[in-house]
Amino acid sequence: MDHLLGNASNQSSNLSKEDCSLPLAHGVALITVNTIVGVFGSLGNLLVCVAVAKNPRLRRSSNYLLFSLAIADLIVTMVCEPLVVGILGKMIFFNDCAANLDLPYKILSRLSCSASVVHMAAISVDRFIAVVYPLRYKSIIDNYGLKILLVTSWALPITVPVLSAVIPASFPKAFLALGMFAISYVIVFLSYSLIVISLVKHRKERIQLRARSSSDTSQSRVEIRVASTLAIVIAIFTVSWFPLVATLFAAGKPLIKNQGIAHMWIRTLALSNSAMNFVIYGSRMYNFREVYAVYGRKILGVLRPKCSRTRVYNLPLESISST
Repeated sequence: MDHLLGNASNQSSNLSKEDCSLPLAHGVALITVNTIVGVFGSLGNLLVCVAVAKNPRLRRSSNYLLFSLAIADLIVTMVCEPLVVGILGKMIFFNDCAANLDLPYKILSRLSCSASVVHMAAISVDRFIAVVYPLRYKSIIDNYGLKILLVTSWALPITVPVLSAVIPASFPKAFLALGMFAISYVIVFLSYSLIVISLVKHRKERIQLRARSSSDTSQSRVEIRVASTLAIVIAIFTVSWFPLVATLFAAGKPLIKNQGIAHMWIRTLALSNSAMNFVIYGSRMYNFREVYAVYGRKILGVLRPKCSRTRVYNLPLESISST
């Protein structure tokens, strides 16, 4: 994959001015969408980080993994999106491919995408242990499991490009990144397959949970709901990134024009995934939704006095004196 991306970078550097231009209508629409994704996604991912850090009820292993995933998403929304807006601006108004902006964008977006994939594999393993081995889950995760998952989620995405730069050119470097993606998705598939098999296999046991303590039953339901929520996160990530990966790498060469209209819209779809996760958490998890509401009210409380002062300052002098 790194080799293919390198070829794509070389192609972009050799593009003519015609190849580095975009129609004004598409360009303005792309800038608008990417700006909204950048601002909305940054606020949302920061809210996830604050929610997990500040709320004791959200301090559990799966949410620490979501905290780490939100950091990977912040790389996209706070850094990659402004770079994309800058690239689009240069293409629209100056017919410039902005190679100086495109290179850091490719490096950081590659890091974020790789980190997201490995995080999802780690989240799948966490959910597998929680659902299939609920009695051993706490001891496994608290002792060493969470640390291993978090370190691996960042070590692999950083190590692969470093190895690609060090190993000889004769080695098929593309297999490093592709292998990491493939292994991550195999782990995701196996983990959720085993979760489903376990739930089906122990259906009778779960029915009998009614005779046990209600706390055990409710805890089991919580773990299953969290697992299904994170499955939705993984599915939406796959749908968002698949068109870009398929058009760039499916045939061993790009299937669409690099820096063209289709490429820019497909790239925007992929990047927009980084602004979706916090919405999923809020819609599916009550604790996240509750924390969002609390901090939303706090933000409104801070803004309200400023708005009130602005109204007073804008009143005519006669109105102020009469009051």
